[in-house]
Amino acid sequence: MTGSAAALMMGIDLRILARRRWVLGLTVAGLVYVTIVGIVAAGQSGVTRADTLQSNSASLLLIGGLIAAVGLGGGAFSRDASSGYLGLLVGSGATPSRIGGVRILTRLAAFVGVIAIWGVAMQLASVALGRGLDGPLAVHALTWVVNGALVLCASAALASVIGPVAAGVFGLMVFVSAQAVVNLKADLDQGAISRGSQSFVDSVYSILPRSIVSPMLADLQRRGQAGPAAPDININGLAVVVPASHLLDLLWTLLWIVIFAGLATYGVRRRQL
Repeated sequence: MTGSAAALMMGIDLRILARRRWVLGLTVAGLVYVTIVGIVAAGQSGVTRADTLQSNSASLLLIGGLIAAVGLGGGAFSRDASSGYLGLLVGSGATPSRIGGVRILTRLAAFVGVIAIWGVAMQLASVALGRGLDGPLAVHALTWVVNGALVLCASAALASVIGPVAAGVFGLMVFVSAQAVVNLKADLDQGAISRGSQSFVDSVYSILPRSIVSPMLADLQRRGQAGPAAPDININGLAVVVPASHLLDLLWTLLWIVIFAGLATYGVRRRQL
């Protein structure tokens, strides 16, 4: 299959995804939520207004982003494989590996599109509230492109060989573990857990993927304003704040995204199409 044929296949997949009811419904629901948050924030002032917009936007990116990532990743292959569409592509000359790679890229593009639409709405809400463009919120939205891509590719890796529900659950488990190792590392560094746990914590932190924490979210958590996106962590009376991620954290998680995407591509080669 040539590069132009792969681009055509990706374009067709994107058009199909854009017409999926659940994708449209989720995107519109997010826009409605941002509108409501903007209206609520308009009745406030100062720091409270900014916190309302930022914390609720972070909640949307967490919950809505997970739904989008799990749905797109977990459903990457099963529906079209059972309908015979993927087999038709193989019959037309596409290799399973190329199909898997294009399918992952298509899902990632759709996910980025949903986050981008929400991100633009958040910035418009910030401007409407008289705050101008919100740089920290934009950076936080970018961190959710990475977090969501991790969940999506992890889900797709299993979806290439098993059903969508189990694959989606696996994607959620990967995110929970990625968040857990970051929280454990913060607990250890801030003295909330015994130093006897250091070898275990450092081991899992060095091996497993890490969720990416934006400076905005770290600041909101520090002030107890992050909401569901970063609930307060209190261990033995000590409040723990998860710090913002560094470049190495980002690169490590990007490597895991590539690994999961590779596993998804390989899984399609082993699947009967």
